Amino acid sequence: MTAGTTVVVGAAHGIGAAIARRVAQEPWTTRLVLAGLSDGPMRDLAATLQRDDLPVEVVHVDLADEASIAALVAASQQAERVAISAGIYNSAAALDTTREQIESVLAVNLFGVFFTAQGYAREMVKRRSGSIVAIGSISGRFPRLGQVAYGVAKAGMRQALRILALETVPCGVRINVISPGPTESDMLHKLMADHPNVDTLASGDLSVFRPAVPDAHVGRPEQVAAATAFLLSPDAAHIAFHDLYIDGGETLGV
Repeated sequence: MTAGTTVVVGAAHGIGAAIARRVAQEPWTTRLVLAGLSDGPMRDLAATLQRDDLPVEVVHVDLADEASIAALVAASQQAERVAISAGIYNSAAALDTTREQIESVLAVNLFGVFFTAQGYAREMVKRRSGSIVAIGSISGRFPRLGQVAYGVAKAGMRQALRILALETVPCGVRINVISPGPTESDMLHKLMADHPNVDTLASGDLSVFRPAVPDAHVGRPEQVAAATAFLLSPDAAHIAFHDLYIDGGETLGV
């Protein structure tokens, strides 16, 4: 892999914005593309990251729209590194979850993420070089109350990308997943609608079947961003279709 274009999908807020700030500092990012739905926040972020030696572009993309994904890939098809952090969340008890709720989350968190990775992987295979990291969740491996749609989407995304990784790694493309535990973000505050307070996410709450986080705090976006930058970097050249947990030990290494 060489220095070149890095794309961050879902760059407007939270983990995605932290990833954008981190990869902008890396010597292997010579052009940065911020992609997502919220153009205003991305333009504001781009203004803080732009340098004489680092052009930063903003591209509007809707991961629920295949044509929008195709347009993003076409506009940045030379990308050497792609981080996909976009995702949506809704919550409902399993007995009350509707097909519409599941399909809306699958459209972005599974299909949108997969087809974005697939589009870039096709271009990378031609060059026999590239790296993709997608942000999953430990909810894709462990059941959470009220998270039928979110959990199944993250589980499906993880497996789909591992298969894509298996088929493309012989062609020089590395694809990995990062699965955070509770991490300070806008999505965490949506999650809090179903939990008494943020303290229960770290200390545990048996009434909602949550174990304690051994290191006693929720994660920070910058911690996920640092791991993403590592997996995208040349230092991770021998790491492929790995799922890296960043959860303070909540999953107990399972």
